[in-house]
Amino acid sequence: MNKVGYSKIKSLETPGDIFDLTGRVGVIVGGAGKMGQQFAKVLSRAGAQVVIADVDGKTCEELAHKIESSTGGKLVGLGCDVSSQEQVHDLFERVDKELGRLDFLVCSVMGKPDGYYRSFDNYTVDTWRKVLDSNLTGTFLCCRESRRLMRQSGAASIVMVSSIYGLVGPDQRIYGKCTPHKNPYGGPDNFNAPGSYAASKGGLMAFARYLATLLGPDKIRVNVLTPGGVFDGQEKAFHQEYVRRTPLGRMAVWSDYSGAILFLVSDASRYMTGSNLVIDGGWTAW
Repeated sequence: MNKVGYSKIKSLETPGDIFDLTGRVGVIVGGAGKMGQQFAKVLSRAGAQVVIADVDGKTCEELAHKIESSTGGKLVGLGCDVSSQEQVHDLFERVDKELGRLDFLVCSVMGKPDGYYRSFDNYTVDTWRKVLDSNLTGTFLCCRESRRLMRQSGAASIVMVSSIYGLVGPDQRIYGKCTPHKNPYGGPDNFNAPGSYAASKGGLMAFARYLATLLGPDKIRVNVLTPGGVFDGQEKAFHQEYVRRTPLGRMAVWSDYSGAILFLVSDASRYMTGSNLVIDGGWTAW
C-alpha cells in the first residue's frame, strides 16, 4: 500500500466510530445456545442485523423475535445443522438472497451427541466423529460457504469460539470431586471434559491461523475467542474447586464475553487477525 492508500483509512476516534455495527449483517451459528444468545443481544444493540442459526429453526425464530423486542434491532432465525454440507450451503444462500450481504460470522458450535460424556475408555468412534463434525468440520463448512459473500464486505470478521481446553488440558481433579452419575446436563455418565471437545476446540485455533493467512487478501479477518468456564448450575463441589483454581476467584457469567465479541466483530480489532483472545479469569496463567 502506498501513502495515498494509508490516508484513506478511517481514523477511529470515538467509541461510536470503534464499536458501531450499524448497517452490518452477521450470522451466529450455534446462536440458540446460551453464549450465542448473549452474542446476538450485544451485537444487535450495537446496530448489527443478526441471523441466529442453529439446528432447530423454530427455536431460532422464537429467539430472534424475543431479542428483537428487548434490543429494538432486527434479527432473523434460521435452522441449520452445521454438520450437513447441504444445510450450510442453503443457509448462506438464504442470507445472500434475503439480506444481500455478510460482514461477520461467529461460529459458536457445541455438539453434544448421545454418549458425549462417556469415559475415555468407553468413548465410541461414532460419538467422537459427531463432535468433530459439529465443532470443527461445521466451522470449516461455514467459513467455506460464506467466503464469497464476506469478501464483498471489504471489512469482514470471522470469530471462532474455542475453549481453555483447546489450550490446556483439563484439571481432572476438579471433575473427580463431582458426584458420580450426577451430571448437570443430564444422562447417566459422570460430568467430565471429553477428549473430543478438547480436540475439536484445539483444532479451531490452528484452522483460524490458516484462514487468517488465506483470507487476508479478501479483507476477511479471522480470530479465536477462548472462554473459560461459565457458571451454569454445576454442583457445589465442582464450583468450589474451579473457583479455587481461578486467579479471579469466580467462574464466568455469560455477559463476561459481551465485550470480547463486540471487540472482535467491530472495527476495534480491525488490524487483528490470526489471534486468540483468551478470557478465562486467569485460568491459563498458571
